Amino acid sequence: MAMETKTHLHEVLQTEILARLPLKTISRFKSVCKKWKSTLESAYFRRLFLSLNRNSSSSSSSSSWSLVYGVDELIVFHGCNKTWDLPKSPPASLIPSSFKRYYIGDCDYRDSSGGLVLITDGSDKAYCYVGSPVTQQWVKIPPPPSDPTGVSTVFGLVTRLDADGVVLSFKVIRLPSVKTADDFYLLSVFVYSSETGVWTSKVIHCPHQIGNLSNINLNGTVYFGCLSVPGILLAHDFYSESDQFRVVGLPDYPDYNKDYKRTLTTSGGFVMYVRALARKEETVLKIWRLSNDDNGTWELLWEVSFPVIGNYAPMAMHPFDVATVYLWSQRDHHLVSCNLRKQDYTVLGDASSDGHQDCFVDKSVCKQSVDELWRPSSSLDVDDEHLDFTVCIWLFQFVIPRWIESVPRPPQAEMIDTTSLLSHAAATHERMMKDIRNEENFWMEME
Repeated sequence: MAMETKTHLHEVLQTEILARLPLKTISRFKSVCKKWKSTLESAYFRRLFLSLNRNSSSSSSSSSWSLVYGVDELIVFHGCNKTWDLPKSPPASLIPSSFKRYYIGDCDYRDSSGGLVLITDGSDKAYCYVGSPVTQQWVKIPPPPSDPTGVSTVFGLVTRLDADGVVLSFKVIRLPSVKTADDFYLLSVFVYSSETGVWTSKVIHCPHQIGNLSNINLNGTVYFGCLSVPGILLAHDFYSESDQFRVVGLPDYPDYNKDYKRTLTTSGGFVMYVRALARKEETVLKIWRLSNDDNGTWELLWEVSFPVIGNYAPMAMHPFDVATVYLWSQRDHHLVSCNLRKQDYTVLGDASSDGHQDCFVDKSVCKQSVDELWRPSSSLDVDDEHLDFTVCIWLFQFVIPRWIESVPRPPQAEMIDTTSLLSHAAATHERMMKDIRNEENFWMEME
């Protein structure tokens, strides 16, 4: 009995020690022996690891994430150095530059969700890839059977997560067409499921015209702005059987104050709506949270004033901490982190100059992007009251997951690593360029 107790205590102590190591180290330790592999892959160990990281004094700063506009990462927070053992020296990008247009291999970043990234091969529009830049696992997604050459547009990626933030499944969305019919719009989509490995098609009815394809997505639901009607969002859950878009009214409509700056973001597993108003000696923030049901109800979480003066635009909230919001000064060109609970703030900036070693800000890109997103309505030469009620839905978060997990593998899908993916894309690109050169030579000889 004494020996069994001693062995049990030894195993408990060993597990406690392992749970405090970086995830990359934990991943390597799975190969030590079968018992360690079983322990490290157990639900108990995962929850222990996540609990220790959540309960640490720097839990919100222990996550790595970036704020993305188009393919540009405006702001990068490297908080996972202890969790993932990731280098944080420049380049600071979390999404590899090789997955962005005009780099070798011509892999084009399209979307992200749940820590997974969707990319397309610029030289072969039929195929796309879903994977993790951290684990370097990628799933090759074939084209829909009815669209073998990839005429449809690769639009987006949605995921379903469990309570610990682990991706359970993903879906890839392609858009063949958008049509109008009477008083509504018809959005034709192809949807690929990682659970079945099969493409399905559906037509989704939308009562209003979608403003553009910029959106944010959370737990399978995509949220769009509306072009024809102010003060609403258009939402669709791609995991549902519904063929209808849901209309979600914004909480402060119809307050047409032209000095408001509004943005839609996510935090703590909810869609968040942030509004900033610059006053003479302060900036006032109001933040609402959308309920995770179909009722579309908003709850006012915060109404806080900060003694920061200037033209501040709300960029995002921390993906896990609902008490942290980030503002960009259009006057002084710096980033401010506001703690809503303590009602204090910190000016962030370039890590090499201001000592905030975990935050990298591309100031020139931030300035250009924010000025483009929050242009004064008077500069548009359009007399329309609706322009005073605009919401930014162009900034979204790419978040490195807090736990290591394999990318969901669809039945009979081809899995490749990052090196193979880039090599394949580069070879495909080279074949395409060779065909173009041969065609050019042919026509030159014909002349």
